[in-house]
Order: sequence, then C-alpha cells, then structure tokens
Amino acid sequence: MPDRRFQKAASPLPPRAADPAIPERLVEAASLSEWIACACGGDASVAHVRIAGDAVEGADFALLELSESRMEGCSYAGCDFDRAMVSDVAFAGCDFSNSTFSQANFTRCTFASCKFTGADFLEAVFSRVEVRDSTFAYASLARGKLEDVSVVSTDFSQADLAELRQRRVRFDDVRFVGTSFFRTSLDGVDLSSCQLADIVLSDAMGELRGCSMDLFQAAGIARRLGVNIKD
Repeated sequence: MPDRRFQKAASPLPPRAADPAIPERLVEAASLSEWIACACGGDASVAHVRIAGDAVEGADFALLELSESRMEGCSYAGCDFDRAMVSDVAFAGCDFSNSTFSQANFTRCTFASCKFTGADFLEAVFSRVEVRDSTFAYASLARGKLEDVSVVSTDFSQADLAELRQRRVRFDDVRFVGTSFFRTSLDGVDLSSCQLADIVLSDAMGELRGCSMDLFQAAGIARRLGVNIKD
C-alpha cells in the first residue's frame, strides 16, 4: 500500500492572480539596449514600452528596472539580468536561454511560450507570476522563492529547484524529469497532473511530505522507499 504521506491531500489555497498593471497605450521601442542608452540616458529604468522582435546576445542588463510593459518575440540569449527588478510585465514568445537572473525579482508578471533553457535564477524571487507553455529545462532556481505562482504546461526537465522556498504554488501539466527538489519542501503542492520521473530527493524523501499525488505517482515513490506494491 502506498505511503500515506504521499496520498492526495485537501486542495491547497490557489495562488493569487498575476494581473499585471499594463497601460493600454505603450511606446514602441525597437531595442531594449537602445532605449536605455537613448531615451533613458543610460539609466536602466524602463517603463510603459512595448518591445517586439529585439534580439541581442551576451548583453549586460544587470540592475535593470522594467515595469508596466510588454515584451514580445524577443531573444536575449546569454544576457546578464542579475538583480533585475521586473514588475507588471507581460512576456510572450521570448527566449532567455543561458541568461542569468541571480537575485532578480519578478512581481505581477506573465510568461507565455517563453524559453529559459539553462538560465540561472539563483536566489531569484517570483511573486504573483503566471507561466504557461514555456521551458525551464536545465535552468536553476536554487535557493529562490516562489509565492503565488501558477505554472501550466511547462517543462522543468533536468532543472535545479534545490532549497527552493514556495508558498501558494500551482503546477498543472508540468514536466519534472530528472528535476532536483533537494531540500525543497513541497508541502501543500499538488503534483497529481504532472509528469514525475527520476526526480532528485534527499535519502529520506522528506521533500514530498504534505504534497498531493495520484495513486500511480505515489506507488512509484513507495517503490523507491522499498515498499512492494501488490496488484
């Protein structure tokens, strides 16, 4: 019989909606770098802009302050966004592969069909954030914080979520294959709609205490504990 710790529990409180406050009328900006250099006089504080189709690699956007804006179809591969402050921004179809977001802060943001393959979010904070149809494969969110975060149809294969703090987090149809949850409490998290395979846990698997799973998932965890499952 599967360990009772991993059976489906009562439904947790849902996360608060992102609801980014974005003005209807935005200034069209062709390039984030040029906008900072020209319109902002070098000050990395950007607001009320729509940037579409921008593409740059290896740029330095550390300490960027981006708010009340939209970014669509942009590519910022291998860029530095360390300690960026991003609030009330909608991202759609953007590629941030191999970029760094160490100690960055995202508040009231949405990400649709975005790519963060290999990105580094060490100690980053996500508050009231919604992610859909995106990938964080091979990304690191180690020692980060998720609060009021909703993630739907997104890939976290081989991602590092070690020592992550979470509160009111929803995962729906999320792929966790080879994902590390080492020392991350999943208490109150419903994983029943997600794909779990070869996830990394501590020896006692205490990370899973208080989470919700379906019977098939729970049986797989029980086997890892050495429990024989009978038909």
